[in-house]
Amino acid sequence: MRLSAVPATLVLAGVMVCSHALAIDLPERKAGLWVVTSRSPAGDMPSHEVRMCIDASTNAMMANLGTNMMQGACSKNDVKRDGAVVIVNTVCKIGQMQTSTTAITRFSGDTAYHTDINTTFNPPMMGRASAVVAQDAKWTGACPADMKPGDMVMPDGTKVNIKSVMNGPHKPPVEE
Repeated sequence: MRLSAVPATLVLAGVMVCSHALAIDLPERKAGLWVVTSRSPAGDMPSHEVRMCIDASTNAMMANLGTNMMQGACSKNDVKRDGAVVIVNTVCKIGQMQTSTTAITRFSGDTAYHTDINTTFNPPMMGRASAVVAQDAKWTGACPADMKPGDMVMPDGTKVNIKSVMNGPHKPPVEE
């Protein structure tokens, strides 16, 4: 099954929102394999999961990516923390579309978190004016032998390395 544009956008938005939240002095995620399951509570989008292999440098890099993506694209980027709960409110412009997102993340130490993401799209994206997604992320142990830190395996099996993406085609890979 190929991942449609709306869920893919929301998965990446959730990863970036959570990564940005980690930049505000929260415990780093435990190194190893993380499984992020996303679902629509209304059932209007299929559930899917992304597997991510992370280490300390990947955590830091993703936090920087989240922060850098929001700079310039977002007119509002409010992040508040109350203990293990982080609330992020953003208003961003992606091309001609404005997105408004509220994400509430509840961390369970360095091995799990749950995020509720509410996003509106103006104009609608692929006919959708809004989307509600719940994400559950869980550390599952060491990364398998076929994954290295920075690897993300998307629901359709496509593997992307966030370190390579961030460095672009002209830069050497980030040392691990």
